[in-house]
Amino acid sequence: KQAKPASPGYQEAREFLMSDLNAAVQGALEGGASDVLIYDMHYYGLNVILDKLHPKAKIIMGNPHIVPAEQGLDETFKGMMMIGFHAMAETEGALLPHTYSYDMKALYLNGVLIGEIGMEASIAGTYGIPLVMLSGDSKGIEEGRKIVDDFEEATVKYAIDDEGAVCLPLSISKQIIKEKALSAVKRINDFKPYSPPNLNDPEYAYLIELEFYEANFVDKALAAVKEIDKEIIPWAKKMSEKKIALKGNNLPLLWKGF
Repeated sequence: KQAKPASPGYQEAREFLMSDLNAAVQGALEGGASDVLIYDMHYYGLNVILDKLHPKAKIIMGNPHIVPAEQGLDETFKGMMMIGFHAMAETEGALLPHTYSYDMKALYLNGVLIGEIGMEASIAGTYGIPLVMLSGDSKGIEEGRKIVDDFEEATVKYAIDDEGAVCLPLSISKQIIKEKALSAVKRINDFKPYSPPNLNDPEYAYLIELEFYEANFVDKALAAVKEIDKEIIPWAKKMSEKKIALKGNNLPLLWKGF
C-alpha cells in the first residue's frame, strides 16, 4: 500500500523517503563529500519530491535503462550508498522480498545468487566504486553482508514477514542514516569495490541468469532481447522453460540494456 504509485499510502511513503534520502545526503556532505548524485530507480523513477530534495544534491529521475556516461556513474565517484533497499525474492521472513519485479524468482551473476543489492554493487564495482553504506530492513542488511565484506549498516526496519516490520520513528531513522552516511564518507578509503567471481569464459566476462515464476516471461524476455543492439547484449539463450541467460563484457550495459 505504500510502495506502488497508485496505492493509498504511496504519497505518505514519499515523505518518509525524503526524510531518509536527505539524511543520507546531509551525512555525506558533513563527512566531506563534495558532490552527491541520486538515482531514483523505484518503479518509474518518479518517487522523489523535488521541492523537498536537499539543495546540494542532484538526481537522475525517470529510471532510464541506460544512463549516458557523462550523466551517470564513472570513475570519479568515490562511493555508493543504497537507501531503502530490501532482500531478494524468496528470502524467508523478509519485508517485501523481490528482485526488481515480482515476476523474477532468482537472479544469478557469474553463478552467484544475488538480488538488487548484489547487482547494483556489482555494476558500481565495474567503475571501481565501492558500496559504502546500505540502509533498509534487517533482512536486506543481512543479505548485503553476505556479498560485500565491509560497509556502514543503517538498519531502520526489522522484518517480521513479507508485509510487516518493526519500524523506527522517522526522527530516529534519519539520525541513524545521517550518522552512517557521515561515517561512510569519513572511512571512504577503507572500502573496496565488489566484483563477482571470474566466469572462466574465454569470450565473455559476465553471465546473467534469470529465473521467472511463469514460463511466458522467458519468451517475452527473449523477444525483447532480439530488439536490442548486439553490442549491448551479444549473447542470449533460453536455458529452460522458466530461465534465460545473457552474456557480455560490459555489465552495466548488459543489465541495464535488458
